[in-house]
Amino acid sequence: MVWQNWAQVKEASFTLEPYTLLLATLSYGAAFFIQVWAWYLITVKLGIALPRFETLESWFYSQLGKYLPGKVWLLLSRFYFYESKAKSRKSIWIALYVETATMVIAAWLLFLAGLFFFQEVRTFYSAGKWIGWMLPFLLAFLSLHPRVLQKIFNWILTFLKKDTVSLSISYRDILWILFISVLSWAVGGVGFYFFVKSLYPVSLSHALFLAGSLSFASLLGLIAIFAPIGLGVREGILVYFLSYVMPSSVAVVISILTRLWMTFIEIGLIGMIYLVGKFRKGFGKRRDERTARE
Repeated sequence: MVWQNWAQVKEASFTLEPYTLLLATLSYGAAFFIQVWAWYLITVKLGIALPRFETLESWFYSQLGKYLPGKVWLLLSRFYFYESKAKSRKSIWIALYVETATMVIAAWLLFLAGLFFFQEVRTFYSAGKWIGWMLPFLLAFLSLHPRVLQKIFNWILTFLKKDTVSLSISYRDILWILFISVLSWAVGGVGFYFFVKSLYPVSLSHALFLAGSLSFASLLGLIAIFAPIGLGVREGILVYFLSYVMPSSVAVVISILTRLWMTFIEIGLIGMIYLVGKFRKGFGKRRDERTARE
């Protein structure tokens, strides 16, 4: 598409606003820490919480599992990390489910809000289509209720001839965690809007639509187990939605640059957590040696 419309790409009003790009990067990076906060609260309510920095390490390191086909490595890596700390296996799986479900519902909520306030996308507004958009959300929302969740898990455990569990998390807790997940997607979406704005002029009125588009594209990229980190899937969805606010050929360029930008931030944050962890261990070791000498 870019090659066939190269003249259109060359004439596009591309810009580079360094301060806007910096704001975008900080905002998108902050979204990761908000989601870590949601995960930490889940583990606290289920009684499997680790110290805060270990929580950061386990969450960020597990994100590397997205870069392998199958997506299951993201969950398994965190499961084994918590299991190595003698945490309940059943509670870990429940925590992973709650995190995944709240992230999915939060992304869906932001996407629907973006569609609702974006008048150009009128094809989504017919009654039949809105029912189709809302039904998966309602079913997922229902599955988060502790009573429903407990029955589902206990049915599986009974089938596997394992001891049943009793959930210590309330529906109010889950709704609060869902709100934090929505906040995480929204902050990341604002970062995405500023990233696009730093490269191509877009109206502020499109900010919510772009945030919702990113959440939906990321959600489908997560579901596509055949694609590591949703490679190609997220870009295709983004191109489709970005085409409503810019030429399609420009949308392709923006979607590819978005992938590079997001990967740079994610890998950079993982590296930062790793270096801080090494420093903390080195500092703790020197402090212990000094204490022993005294």
